[in-house]
Amino acid sequence: QKMNLHVCALALLLFGSIAAVRGRAVDLVDDSNDVDNSIETEPEQEKTRNRPFDADWLKFTKTPPAKLQQAAGATIEIVCEMMGSQVPSIQWVVGHLPISEIDNLDSNQVSEDAPSAIVRVRSVHIIDHMLSASRTYTCVGRTGSKTIYASTVVHPARSSSEIVVAEKQYPGPQKPRIIYTEKTHLDLMGSNVLLPCKVHARPRAEITWFNNENQKVMQGHRYKVLPTGDLLIADIKWEDMGNYKCLARNSEGHDTADTFVYPVLVSIP
Repeated sequence: QKMNLHVCALALLLFGSIAAVRGRAVDLVDDSNDVDNSIETEPEQEKTRNRPFDADWLKFTKTPPAKLQQAAGATIEIVCEMMGSQVPSIQWVVGHLPISEIDNLDSNQVSEDAPSAIVRVRSVHIIDHMLSASRTYTCVGRTGSKTIYASTVVHPARSSSEIVVAEKQYPGPQKPRIIYTEKTHLDLMGSNVLLPCKVHARPRAEITWFNNENQKVMQGHRYKVLPTGDLLIADIKWEDMGNYKCLARNSEGHDTADTFVYPVLVSIP
């Protein structure tokens, strides 16, 4: 059995265009707005691994800004989005690292085994304290043999009329912010799909999922909300296609994130 790649291409068009970000060697510490701050490693020779893709692929759909200026007492959100084969993982590196070290960086993300998937993932890095000096934050994405990354230099507030202790987390409660989710998830019918919903909140947020009919997901034979807040859909079927919403709520407010699930029909050549 083999995935109908024409269907995949059509689905990708429905999901939106992939940003045409070309990798080039730029200094990670250069914070000029005039440069492309994304980098893509050279592709390695890929062996066919009994899956629908001849090689791993990964592209940014939204690169982080090259630089940001922090305002006094403000929380900063740095957004990074990418799409690729299988299930790409995103992690953030704080500080300057040589390119060779980023290439060899051990991922702290547990990779999901989904060789036939095409996924668009979104990650948000939260800075909820005042910086004492300029700092570089690098979004590192991986899938299979592919690694891409882009950096943002955040400059501290020029002056502050408030008494805020630098490098110390802001006190008090914080409304939920969903920091890790998938925008789209395409996979073969019969696959198990795991939809993440990672949240930054204080106090801890309660997670609720809504299905493609905008009904609250109830634990059942094929649907399960895990203790992590992620939603597991087992043995996906054509009728599972649609938008799934994660709602994170605490006493300070709420945040939502949508994931579009697209089951792909298997064709027999």
